[in-house]
Amino acid sequence: MDVLSYTKFTLEDFIDKYRCFLKQPSISARNVGVRECAFLLRDLMEGSGIYAEVIQSRGNPVVYGEVESRESDKTLLVYSHYDVQPPDPINEWIYPPFEAVMVDGKVVARGASDSKGNIIAFLKAVEYYVKSEKSAPVNVKFLFEGEEEIGSPNLPDFVEAHRSLLKADAVVCWDGGLHPSNRPSICLGVKGILYVELRCKTAKVDVHSSYAPLIINPAWRIVWALNSIKSQDGRIKVKGWYDDVRPLTLEDAKLISEIPPEDEDILRELGVKELLGGVRGVDALRKLICEPTANIAGLKSGYIEEGSKTVLPCEAVAKLDFRLVVDQKPDKLFDLLRRHLDDEGFKDVEVVKLGSLLPSKTPPSAPIVQASSRAAEETY
Repeated sequence: MDVLSYTKFTLEDFIDKYRCFLKQPSISARNVGVRECAFLLRDLMEGSGIYAEVIQSRGNPVVYGEVESRESDKTLLVYSHYDVQPPDPINEWIYPPFEAVMVDGKVVARGASDSKGNIIAFLKAVEYYVKSEKSAPVNVKFLFEGEEEIGSPNLPDFVEAHRSLLKADAVVCWDGGLHPSNRPSICLGVKGILYVELRCKTAKVDVHSSYAPLIINPAWRIVWALNSIKSQDGRIKVKGWYDDVRPLTLEDAKLISEIPPEDEDILRELGVKELLGGVRGVDALRKLICEPTANIAGLKSGYIEEGSKTVLPCEAVAKLDFRLVVDQKPDKLFDLLRRHLDDEGFKDVEVVKLGSLLPSKTPPSAPIVQASSRAAEETY
């Protein structure tokens, strides 16, 4: 029995484990159910015949596992995450986010594809080798963290502290998906991130809006500060932001040019009228893959409920995420952002770092890339 036949034979068990995993909340941004989910994942791995343990990091637990091969001395480290994003706004969900409802043959839940579904699928593939007493083609190690959705703040320290345990010849992350053309995607890296919060407080309490001629409105301060960071065409205006951006190589440019355009799929699926700057085709892909970004993730200030209230807020907050490309360093960019706001007259705007992660890139010629490409061609 091959792996696909085994999966079909055990499909009901596969779906049960999948739904069980999804029903357990693991919202890292609010620390809801994360620890419970880590131990559940350990149990699911052990149920698949995989040695597994929960290791405490400085933050949320890491779930580690391993399966030995009798055929190879090569080791593959599989990385993923069991935490999920907050499901807000809840009232926009047709089905409850943590009930894992079956709809037209599909499971609907928070984390169904990012990344609990991918974890269960890979565990099922490894289970085939364990349960059929066949040797896995390589040694496999698993590293599943519970803080990816908040920028993996404790992952670097965890990896450094467990270097020998995690030693491997290659690392893969099953956190992607199918291209709109239904072709599998092999991503040769990920953008980094710098997640910050801008805060401005000008009074002890909210005051009546009649005081607007006399009291500084922190909401306006945040709006003006944000306006100084990015231009309407998407260019980040912070001095020195692009200094370390690595130029696109000819090899990378060729690979990008071979990716089928996603323009129409993005416009249709997201209900967007046009892409920023009117870009299309290869130009759109280059911006998506190769350029740094500055995004406002959220704004909060004053009265935003139904009806009206004449209030001058005492405080305003904005959350921003900056996506970084290879060679950009989040710590350096954080300092550049602080200096930029000071130079633009916003010393009263506090900048708080909420999380950061370095970008990464794998050469197309790397053995793991070539092996993954051959496997995808065989499978699809």
